[in-house]
Amino acid sequence: MTCFNELYADHFFFVASGISLLAALVMIWTVRTQAFHGKVFYALTFVGVIWTLLSVGLEAASAGQDCQLGWATVAWLGNALVPVAWCFFVLSYLGNGAWPHAGKARVAVVVFPVAALAFAATNPWHNLLYLDTTAIPVGSDRIDFDHGPAFYVIIAILYAFVLAALWRLAGAFRRARRSAWALLATLVGVTISPLVANAAYVGFGFRVFGVDPTAYLFTLGVLLFTWLLVSNKTIDMASVGRSILFDTMSEPVVLIDRQRNVVLMNMAARRSALVDGGGALLRAVIRDMDFSGRAAGDAHVGVGEKVYEPRSAGIENPLDPAGPVLGWSVTFVDITDRIAASAALQEALRKADEANRAKDEFIAVVSHEMRTPLTSLKSGLTLALSGRLGELSDQVRSSLEIAHRSGVRLSRLVDDILLAQKMDLGALSLESQRVDLARSLEESIEENRTFASARGVRLAIARIDRPAMVVGDAFAIRQIIDNLVSNAIKFSDEKGVVEGTLRNEGGRLRLSIRDTGRGIPEGNEDVVFGRFRQVANGKQGSTQGSGLGLHIARRLARQMEGDVFYESKEGVGTTFHLEFNQAISVEAAPPRMVG
Repeated sequence: MTCFNELYADHFFFVASGISLLAALVMIWTVRTQAFHGKVFYALTFVGVIWTLLSVGLEAASAGQDCQLGWATVAWLGNALVPVAWCFFVLSYLGNGAWPHAGKARVAVVVFPVAALAFAATNPWHNLLYLDTTAIPVGSDRIDFDHGPAFYVIIAILYAFVLAALWRLAGAFRRARRSAWALLATLVGVTISPLVANAAYVGFGFRVFGVDPTAYLFTLGVLLFTWLLVSNKTIDMASVGRSILFDTMSEPVVLIDRQRNVVLMNMAARRSALVDGGGALLRAVIRDMDFSGRAAGDAHVGVGEKVYEPRSAGIENPLDPAGPVLGWSVTFVDITDRIAASAALQEALRKADEANRAKDEFIAVVSHEMRTPLTSLKSGLTLALSGRLGELSDQVRSSLEIAHRSGVRLSRLVDDILLAQKMDLGALSLESQRVDLARSLEESIEENRTFASARGVRLAIARIDRPAMVVGDAFAIRQIIDNLVSNAIKFSDEKGVVEGTLRNEGGRLRLSIRDTGRGIPEGNEDVVFGRFRQVANGKQGSTQGSGLGLHIARRLARQMEGDVFYESKEGVGTTFHLEFNQAISVEAAPPRMVG
């Protein structure tokens, strides 16, 4: 503790402590707020400087030889750390972070300072760093160090790190632009000044206030460089990047002041036709702008074959962000291709509309023209099959029955096409009346039994909740149910079962048609309810039909504020649901099971 007895009365120690505190605060602030390469080595340099400052201050504040020699020994950790860390900082900073031996650099930053401290601490055993003649001379209060050969070896090694940094700086001078020379000169000054001071101290015994001035001079240099690092944008990536981006971007950009004078323009603006003829067109555009992002009167500016859209952004005053802007940045966005593409798209849409109308008219005309001969054909075949025109042989009757079934199917296709066409045009008018959904289901099941029997499919009704009154068009509702039932029959395997149910679920009536077919793969809803599209049947590829039935069913249901959807599992079957709101709120009767 005797080495600390006089610290409180020593002004030199307080100066060293104050400078160390300032250096620590600058280091913490810089590391936390600034982004630059070599930050770790930069921070370690500060740590070494602070360590050396405090050690030198403690040495100066101590009176005895043992205390002064002890603090001088402790200072070797900082003495060695500073040049090594600074060297690696310069290499990393100037090399843009590309240090090829980063792992070795980190090892060196630790090994050399620790080795120097260990060698100094063991000096009483070998006397290679300080000779036995090291002592406080008579009449002096400062120790006079008599250096041994190891001292000069360590100093030479540390000087080698400093010279490596200077060599790297010399190479940077050869490659750098003149705008970066001020920054490089500062780095050279920070690097070489402590080297000169230390050489004067070692070679000639030069001291300031009785102590080695190296640490204080280096601290001053590092603080100066820190200020330059924060304020200088020579190699700041963001600043340089913004400058390059401004001058190399393909769109013309101009900066104008509050008097609407052009202050700066990028290369694209200087090369554009905006500045032809002395820049009269550019001045006219700027004069007419209201600086809300668009030009007054016309948002587009035509220049030769180019069309530009001027967009402005205010440049705020950093001293008064809420006050008037310093000026504006105006970017002339080239929209020539966009205008051409928009015009081409409009023309394509116009042609598509015309083609669609022509298609609709063609389908409508063809469908209407087919209806009359189809009606006559079906009537004639029905009359012939009735026997009123005479007896028919079995072979003739078979052929007429095939023709009759084909005519019925073709007639249904024409009707479906016309119905879909009416819905597309919004020309389908549906009635609003009370419809018994249960009765419609029962009638549809009964009328489809013959079709089901011919395909080897059994129809059944499992459950009906009554009353089941809805509001809608009776014919349209029946058409929806017929489509669901016939569709289930078509997609059922032989000896399969199609089952109908009607449930009242909280005032919402759900009519369900379940089949035991192969099911529908996931992600096929657009196909199921699409126009002229069918999900492939496992055995048959695609079943017979127009591919309009389910499409029409869903659209009819939704037009009557209902819906059609399905649930399916491959290999198990599919259940289609038809939902409507119940017509009146009444207490539902107990469910009736129907076989």
